Amino acid sequence: MSATHVHTPFAASAISGHLDTRTAATEIADRLFDEFLPHASACDLALIFGSYHHRSAFDDAAAVVRKTLNPGAMIGVTAEAVLGNDRELEGVAGMSVMAMRLPGATVTAWRTTPDDPMPLGDPAAIRARIGFDQPFRAAIMFGDPFTTPVTKLVPAISECASPHRVPIVGGMASGASQPGLNAMVINDRTMNAGAVGVSIAGGHLDFDFIVSQGCRPIGQPHIVTKCNRNVILELGGRKAMEVLQETAHSLSDAEKRLLSRGLLMGTVINEYKDRFGRGDFLVKNLMGFDQRVGGIAAGELCKVGQTIQFHVRDAATADEDLQLLLDGQALNPNPPFAAMLFGCNGRGEKLFGHPHHDISVVRERLGEVPVAGFFAAGEFGPIGDRSFLHGHTASLMVLRGKA
Repeated sequence: MSATHVHTPFAASAISGHLDTRTAATEIADRLFDEFLPHASACDLALIFGSYHHRSAFDDAAAVVRKTLNPGAMIGVTAEAVLGNDRELEGVAGMSVMAMRLPGATVTAWRTTPDDPMPLGDPAAIRARIGFDQPFRAAIMFGDPFTTPVTKLVPAISECASPHRVPIVGGMASGASQPGLNAMVINDRTMNAGAVGVSIAGGHLDFDFIVSQGCRPIGQPHIVTKCNRNVILELGGRKAMEVLQETAHSLSDAEKRLLSRGLLMGTVINEYKDRFGRGDFLVKNLMGFDQRVGGIAAGELCKVGQTIQFHVRDAATADEDLQLLLDGQALNPNPPFAAMLFGCNGRGEKLFGHPHHDISVVRERLGEVPVAGFFAAGEFGPIGDRSFLHGHTASLMVLRGKA
């Protein structure tokens, strides 16, 4: 075994648009084997993503990849659409796989199901389940939105070793409209409920995380002065609906057109900052309005004293934000060997009007790095030292060997 095999991390990714599941998996596995063999002695981690066209035979696809690559750990998920290398396959069959050699790292696969849930109130038990070890580098997680208490699960995992925080990336399965139809794999097991994850600890690796919002703020920030669970009743002492209507009337014609496509709300992550700008808000959908009390129903529980600002989805802002965040990555003299990209299923052609936007920007900025991922129904990613469930974002994990 050469020194390159021992110490140098390596990754390869492949994507197929073939409709037949076994054919797509075989194409991908053979291609990855041919790329992997000259550079790495073993595959430590494989990640597999399949569009909903492949969900009934997703276990077969995973078996083909396992047999060919023999990964030390493997997880995967079905989705509305997948992406890999330089393509985003939307509205058609797609399968994408990333295979990685992570020298010196400890890779632990784990799961949580309705029958065997993550012990959310027991940080020590969570650490034991996810294989927490120092130095813990990252967790990748995929979940079924119908059976996973994700709003409790993400913070419980992220904070299980407080004050050290666990960075989590990944997203929620998006390939089904009802329970039981999403598929997830963990090693040789296929699941239709719960969540699967993999933890990476140690190793000769550096990780960078980027969460790019696909939205921009409108109006001004406001303080929540009265609320009831997830319903905001007052902003700055005034009825929340009145504040929203006043904001809408003050917008330009261009902003009003964006508003007609949907309204979002951003909650400030760090209230101790003097000013709020790009990346300071956790943006979620608004769930509705209570005309009777003049309230606004948010996508999460609210607290008096929170700072919020209304947002709209905007392709130009989404492009600019991703470009700016990747500018810093392009300046790093240590080139990445892999990147995982998890985008909202409201991005892609729906937002930008043309295919392959996010993955093209990533490849332009990072070079011809292997990339794999999927379009999610909610994305995981860290902002600051905490990980969150996001919407409308592109969540990116960039892996480098230590310089």
